Amino acid sequence: MPIAPLTATAAVVLRGFVAERSLLAALVLVLSGFGAGVLVSDASLGPGARFESNVAWVFAEVLGWSLALTHGAGVVGGRGVLGAFGLARPVSSGLLLAGRFLGLAAGLLLYVAVVGATLSAWLAVAHGSATAAVPGIGWLLWLRLLVILAVSTLFLALVRPAVAMALAVLFSLAGWLAGSLPAAGPAYLQPVTRLAALVLPDLSALDAPIAGIPGSLSEAAPMLVGPTLYAILYAVAMVAAAIAIFPWWSRQPGARFLE
Repeated sequence: MPIAPLTATAAVVLRGFVAERSLLAALVLVLSGFGAGVLVSDASLGPGARFESNVAWVFAEVLGWSLALTHGAGVVGGRGVLGAFGLARPVSSGLLLAGRFLGLAAGLLLYVAVVGATLSAWLAVAHGSATAAVPGIGWLLWLRLLVILAVSTLFLALVRPAVAMALAVLFSLAGWLAGSLPAAGPAYLQPVTRLAALVLPDLSALDAPIAGIPGSLSEAAPMLVGPTLYAILYAVAMVAAAIAIFPWWSRQPGARFLE
């Protein structure tokens, strides 16, 4: 796969993502979540810093999901960030999808980095708390968003944007819920269960552990290796499937991309 057209497409998508109001609105709402946590922290049963942090990450998770789903499925920022580039320098559909995914993945990483930096600064200024665990929590959040973005990209290669987003929501929720279901079951359902475990995204495996992430980077790094490998391999598989499917789908009557 040519590197220059791929990186150029990704750069165009990233610039469009950063320039859109949806990213700025999401960051403003996350900051509002910080404020909400501060206002009600006195009523919480636990330490105020932990309560404020939890509220902020919940806001960041929900809004990150919305960014990954709407942009990945082409509901927001579809034709606007790619049309001019495609007219000036045509690229294949595979490069378009791959570059688009990489650009949006970089945009979501930037979103998580800004959220993490803001939270770290707030905790340091307001509470003097240790912030070493924030990068690890943010990294796991980005991995979940990466998987959701890949699922949205796959469905975008199959159906129109609005339908793609709805299917991506259902598919992602099914994967998240499947992780909490018991493994045992009737023998005749085991092949279906194994297939579902293989295809559905195991988002619960990308959550922060109940015991928390250690503050030391050397202690936290081994805990992040497995989730990172899983998320990257799953995302690559979903995008590869989208690249393989899209040329066939685009030739069907009435099929139009990013509309």
